[in-house]
Amino acid sequence: MKRESGYLHGEVGTMITFNYSNHHLITILFSGFLSLFTSFLQAGKLMPIGETAATCLTERLPRPITPPVVKKFRNTSSPPTGRERVFYGRANDPDIASYLTHGIKSIPSDSVASLANPPPKTCFQQKLEEKKESVYLSHREAPLGKSHDQSLRLPKGLDVTNTQFGVTTLREGPGGEVINPPKTFDEVQKEAEQGHDLYTVTHNDYYVGEAMNRKYNPSTFNRFNLYGKETPHFNDGRNVARTLRWVPDLQMKKSAKIVSKISDDFKEKFQPQLGKVLDPIADTLNVPPDHTFGILIHPEEYGVGDLLHYRLPSEFLRGKDRERAVFTAIRQHLKKANYHNFETLLEAFRHYDKVLCPDIGQDRQKAVCELWQHPTPFFRKGHLLLILG
Repeated sequence: MKRESGYLHGEVGTMITFNYSNHHLITILFSGFLSLFTSFLQAGKLMPIGETAATCLTERLPRPITPPVVKKFRNTSSPPTGRERVFYGRANDPDIASYLTHGIKSIPSDSVASLANPPPKTCFQQKLEEKKESVYLSHREAPLGKSHDQSLRLPKGLDVTNTQFGVTTLREGPGGEVINPPKTFDEVQKEAEQGHDLYTVTHNDYYVGEAMNRKYNPSTFNRFNLYGKETPHFNDGRNVARTLRWVPDLQMKKSAKIVSKISDDFKEKFQPQLGKVLDPIADTLNVPPDHTFGILIHPEEYGVGDLLHYRLPSEFLRGKDRERAVFTAIRQHLKKANYHNFETLLEAFRHYDKVLCPDIGQDRQKAVCELWQHPTPFFRKGHLLLILG
């Protein structure tokens, strides 16, 4: 900030505080140029700066009081914490509900403690209660804490202690023999069948599948005859299965299944199909099935061995593998057959050459190859020299 001839010059955005009338401090935001002469009016429009962040964060105490007209609407939309929501239409009504009591006022009864552990009675209260209970016959015949006194209904002079009533029970055996007697199955079954005809009459006790004897006239009725119409049924349970299935489900199974074409095309294109190679882009390629992509690279006339051994173009061995194999096999057989008679193969060949012809005809070549079971090549003169070494 620099002062020149009554003016201030500085950077834009600088805060300036100065004393005004020796009592008030004024802070303004410097906007580039400020005149200190108060007698002259400044050009332009003075914009209020507004409150600072410290003023916004400082709480004003005491807080302003909300007017009653506004407060009744606030109590309807946003009531204070722990207060009841009051509709603004009855905000000024008198509070009657807090003083009203609904229902019947309950009269307090005896407490549970007084019933579970009542206070002890006095001697007078006990005698008075016994006198009240003495009028009941049950109190006289069976008083509380004593055995039932039956001497009042017994003959006089009867010895209550030694006299026995009833029939003496004979002990025949333990209860285990009664529940599970030591008998065979046939004996138990025979005893169970005794008197079964009587139980069918009195207790309707029939065996499983036993027919009831209704005592019809046997001359006109045969219990083995069948009456009525036969109920159509199937032992495989098809009728039960039909009842367990809903009619709409059966119709859906019989009807044709409608599949969206978009969904079917998507499954055919992106999901694997049985017996078909998955090719998502098959529709976009208009080429035959045996088409090969890429550039076909033609093999060179020479191989790696030809380059390593510096062979001439006329001596390249690439593509002559079958021919060289036939030559090697013929030379090997000729060596095995004639190595011990002749020093070289050329001498052996000349020994068998009766015509003394420098060239070998195709017929003779074929005969030699058939003899040694080799493929039949058509040799030239240079090939013959290779064979002969």
